[in-house]
Amino acid sequence: MSTITLHNESENQLKLIEALLKEMKIEFEVSEELENQDLTDWQKELIDEGLKDIEEGKIISSEEVRKNARLCIK
Repeated sequence: MSTITLHNESENQLKLIEALLKEMKIEFEVSEELENQDLTDWQKELIDEGLKDIEEGKIISSEEVRKNARLCIK
């Protein structure tokens, strides 16, 4: 079995796709965004680490990141 993820922009799009899948007798489920995307423990740890870095002022501007990236490419 395969999984297809769709990102609809309106309720009408969702209803149309649901109707099509029902007509084709294809089983499907609808879930809200992020509902089925539980974070792993290591992902949570990395997020907490990043938030701590922000609180401690350990941040780099996006311009600084771009500048360093350009140096790496040379």
